Amino acid sequence: MKPKQIKSGLAILFCCLVSLLFCFFRPPDGGCNIIHWAKWSQFQGSTATGTIDEGNGNSVNVSMTSNFDFSSTPTIYNYGLFSYYPVPIPNETVPKTTWAAGGGGSTNMTFSHQVTNPVLLIASLGQTGEKVKLEFSLSYVVLYDGGGMTFDNSSSITGEEGYAIIMFPGDFKNVVISSTTPEDYTNITWGLSPPAFQVDITENTAACGSTTVTATGGQSYHWNGGDNPDNATNTFHVSGSYIVTVKNADGCSTSVSKQIDVHTTSPVKVNGNLTGCESVTGTAFAKDAISYRWDGGDTPNTAVNTFHTSGRYKVTATDTYHCEASLSVDVIVGQTVTPAINIAASPSGRVCSGIPVTYTASFSNGGASPVLTWSKNGAPVASGKTYTATDLADGDQITCELTSQMFCAIPATTTSNTLTADISESPVITFPQKPVIDGRTSFVQLDPVVTGDIISYLWTPATGLSDPNIRNPTVSTETTTDYTLNVVSATGCPAMAVVKVLVLKSLIIPNTFTPNGDGINDTWNIINLADYANATIDIYNRYGINIYHSIGYTRPWDGVYKGKALPTGTYYYVINPKDKAHSIKSGWVAILR
Repeated sequence: MKPKQIKSGLAILFCCLVSLLFCFFRPPDGGCNIIHWAKWSQFQGSTATGTIDEGNGNSVNVSMTSNFDFSSTPTIYNYGLFSYYPVPIPNETVPKTTWAAGGGGSTNMTFSHQVTNPVLLIASLGQTGEKVKLEFSLSYVVLYDGGGMTFDNSSSITGEEGYAIIMFPGDFKNVVISSTTPEDYTNITWGLSPPAFQVDITENTAACGSTTVTATGGQSYHWNGGDNPDNATNTFHVSGSYIVTVKNADGCSTSVSKQIDVHTTSPVKVNGNLTGCESVTGTAFAKDAISYRWDGGDTPNTAVNTFHTSGRYKVTATDTYHCEASLSVDVIVGQTVTPAINIAASPSGRVCSGIPVTYTASFSNGGASPVLTWSKNGAPVASGKTYTATDLADGDQITCELTSQMFCAIPATTTSNTLTADISESPVITFPQKPVIDGRTSFVQLDPVVTGDIISYLWTPATGLSDPNIRNPTVSTETTTDYTLNVVSATGCPAMAVVKVLVLKSLIIPNTFTPNGDGINDTWNIINLADYANATIDIYNRYGINIYHSIGYTRPWDGVYKGKALPTGTYYYVINPKDKAHSIKSGWVAILR
């Protein structure tokens, strides 16, 4: 912060001369411009208190509080600059404020009871090259301009070594000053300016968007706003507190504030669900509305209106001030549709068990993306337009539920017809024993177990069969052969099974092999041994150590023991066919490399 500039002796002398001359030549005030100024008694921290004699035998206590500390000066700084005010101003102890809180500075001026026209004197606001701005909670008028002050608007001023007296017209108990710039100090003091004469303001007319008032009590008038600011009668288009300054025949001025309310259009709202089936109802509302006008619907001249056709509708509301407001709303009215669904099966009628059955849904009024849910015996099993079942039992009940996505589908969900599965059990063929021709006989009887009422049998190939059209033919073959049995039940359901007739032949056991990796005779290949599924094969070296053991011989021995190739030599085998018709075979085999 910069200290106030010290005035030169010539400036001080000039101010004194001005004051002296004004005392000799001051014009009579005639009761105008009277201000009852505060006498300050205490300055303690962030509070300053005093008293104002209201001039009617009463007094009012004044108190200033802030978020910074006050002090005082015994006189008003540059008092001479106020010498031109028509009525003398006491030059005595006044508060000193620094607005030290800067952008957060706040001063609250409170009167002990409601007062009329509080007045604020400001001396040395800001300094040369450093401006200070104050903002007020009330609108003011300028009573005196001592220079250096910019009156920004009706609620703020900016000083650059500024001096002024301002008044807040009206009846108040509190004024708040907000400071935005700290400085060295400013003198301020408060007073009351009783109205020099009475001014009355009467509301003439109020219409939509404007209010006209007339001030009386003087000869000239000046408003701080409106269409005709220099006339007694003035029209306003924006609500707010306005001030009129009135001058009478004696040249006295007084200012009066007036809260003027301008009625403007209230927005229209439409309540209600404007999307529905067959018809929808909307209710328009606007504050102070006395009439409504729709451009369609059953009752276009009432707030509540019902529509049967989709479209955009406009409603206009008119209030007591003839203000009109309009709103357009979109109405969607759908016509009721009834969803329907039917299902069919393919194949239809009686079906053999295990045969896939495909169910297909045909429907109407399902919308763009209908939901189809299939159920078997009441339990959901699939979704989509088709459902294929492979595990149907006789009497199973199949249905499909359609959930429509169409607007105004009633009901939204419906269920199809019910199809009851008519399932015939297919025959089941099993072979409890494996047919083997082991050499003791030249034939074997095929004896399958077949469920159901069978009306036809057919074995293929027919070669070697005693009768291919009976359940249990005998078969005589010299080679292992697969036979296929096809049966048909009395209900027309087929079944098929295959059985292998195993012909066991004598073993042909070679006594040498050459596992040298040339792809020729690299394994000990015993002909027909693979047909003896339960046979055991054991091989020993000359020391009696078992070097190979196998049950069945699907993979011939390659002359390897524990991952290493055995050396050339003679080895000894024992082969047990595990067959009643064939004995144990033993002998030797030589590995040649």
